[in-house]
Amino acid sequence: MKLLCTTTLIDDFRNSSVFVDSTALIHASKSDDFLTLLTDMVGAGCTFYTVPSVVYEYTRTANNLKGYEERLEFIKELGIVVFNRIEELLLKDSKVFLAAYNTEFKKENGGPSYTDSILCTMVYKHRGSDSYVLTSNHKDMPLSMFDRKELITLDISGSFHIEALYQFSEEKFSKVLSKLESQEAKK
Repeated sequence: MKLLCTTTLIDDFRNSSVFVDSTALIHASKSDDFLTLLTDMVGAGCTFYTVPSVVYEYTRTANNLKGYEERLEFIKELGIVVFNRIEELLLKDSKVFLAAYNTEFKKENGGPSYTDSILCTMVYKHRGSDSYVLTSNHKDMPLSMFDRKELITLDISGSFHIEALYQFSEEKFSKVLSKLESQEAKK
């Protein structure tokens, strides 16, 4: 078996919105089983979204124009909607989330990646719906603010990779905000 996940995954995420990270695109391009799973999720009404920095991360290793265009076509074939002008969309009403999100990382680790910060903010912005981030960058998904809803284990050429679907948790976020407000009050 080259892929392991919950047997009800497709039904569990039916009609959901999934913000896809570059890791998922890379793994889908290398694993027919994972690509089939993602295609079946789309067939069940799941909509995939991403941001321009994910497109950049996925296409940047193409060695020539043909490879670059093939990667763009792969994104298109999966039906992934790319949000443009993303910073403008997010910075309007996500400052509190970004401040709380950034406090969840230790400074010596350099903080979260730009792309994962944007993907997490998109899920926060769409928190009233069934929205998730699909990534294998687990270190950038603070479990103090997100719930890990599903793990997908992949065997790609003998190497194991774990993609996960994360959902924003309003309850956890309120605890982070309380802690942040308490720290601010002490200053």
